[in-house]
Amino acid sequence: MMEMPVVDSTLNLPMRRKRKASIHDLSDLDDDAGEDAKSTKTDENKKQNHSEIEKRRRDKMNTYITELSAMIPMCHAMSRKLDKLTVLRMAVQHLKTIRGAVHSYTEGQYKPSFLTDQELKNLILQAADGFLFVVGCDRGRILYVSQSVSKVLNYTQADLLGQSLFDILHPKDVAKVKEQLSSSDLNPRERLIDAKTMLPVKTDVPQGTSRLSPGARRSFFCRMKNRVPSQMKEEADTTTGCHRRKTKLNSDKKFSVIQCTGYLKSWAPSKIGLEEHEETDSDSCNLSCLVAIGRILPHISTVAFGHTSNKTRPIQFVSRHALDGKFIFVDQRATLVLGYLPQELLGTSMYEYYHNDDIPTLAKKHKIALQTSDHVATNVYRFRTKEGGFIRLQSEWRSFKNPWTKEIEYVISKNNLVLSDFRLVESSAGKAENIPENYDFFTSRK
Repeated sequence: MMEMPVVDSTLNLPMRRKRKASIHDLSDLDDDAGEDAKSTKTDENKKQNHSEIEKRRRDKMNTYITELSAMIPMCHAMSRKLDKLTVLRMAVQHLKTIRGAVHSYTEGQYKPSFLTDQELKNLILQAADGFLFVVGCDRGRILYVSQSVSKVLNYTQADLLGQSLFDILHPKDVAKVKEQLSSSDLNPRERLIDAKTMLPVKTDVPQGTSRLSPGARRSFFCRMKNRVPSQMKEEADTTTGCHRRKTKLNSDKKFSVIQCTGYLKSWAPSKIGLEEHEETDSDSCNLSCLVAIGRILPHISTVAFGHTSNKTRPIQFVSRHALDGKFIFVDQRATLVLGYLPQELLGTSMYEYYHNDDIPTLAKKHKIALQTSDHVATNVYRFRTKEGGFIRLQSEWRSFKNPWTKEIEYVISKNNLVLSDFRLVESSAGKAENIPENYDFFTSRK
């Protein structure tokens, strides 16, 4: 009988162990793969979270930049959208301006230590020969006025305190003063001017984002009503009824030209001293006010006779005229010379104010100025003032052509007050004829 070979069972042990080892290895690989997948998902989640965080941060930054640009006057004056760096640069410049203005008026720097605030205010009012007033920008209410207003307008402090400024303004000047109290019009120093046409550039300022800029300077002329002093009223009462009625009518129509110079400022009502007059609205917690000095405009004869020296610089004002001679721009200095406010002259023809004897010569000069681009100097002529008399002016005219259309757009006039042998010509001595507004001087006078 054949013997079967004995096979050692231990030979299969390594193979079994190998199989067992491979099973363990596979399980380890599966675990590693699972961990890698988890780590990949975690990294993706981290990246996604980081992207969301960055997006939220960018959105917040854009929101803050937009709010900041709305608060800076120079930013919303630009028609194009500004980049972030430009907005930040303009914000820094604006803050430096405000900080410089605040530092220049800090206690101990703008006044000597031995002067009290009341003494300093009295000195300023005496030097300015005017009165200090504070007007709320929202309704034009007079929040404060100094006692020196009685010397200028003959009102007492109690008469004007709490009243509306518009009640004592000339009706034609109300719109001009409202414009000065509003923030929609830019600060004159920051108004954009076209270099070619020298006209203000219309800026796209959103109505909702326009804000009052603290420290924005304001300077303008307006007419304020005079009040007859009590002494003059008593004297008028002793006269006849007819004369008393005429005196009253003349006094009601009497206005003084006041030059107002000041700035806009945000002020809390508690600092003004009118808490009892404040109304319970949401805007009463912070008021935007115009703080200004009002000075009466000196009479033209006083100004002229006070500068009779040949060495002094001549008084000059600039005006722009349409082709037919109508005023389209008048410098504020014209008020000092002519007595008219700029808004009174706008839209009227310059020929309405010339002396009748000077019109033919001026019409010829006007025609030459429209035919050439050179400077055309006029002879000395007479211009009718608001008081009814005539002063002597000499002008230099130059036509401005649009560089694109090559057409004349307007005439620039530099007007100088002639001080030598100055005298006011009475209106009765040489009263100009009533001249139609659309009168053609070129076809009728040759």
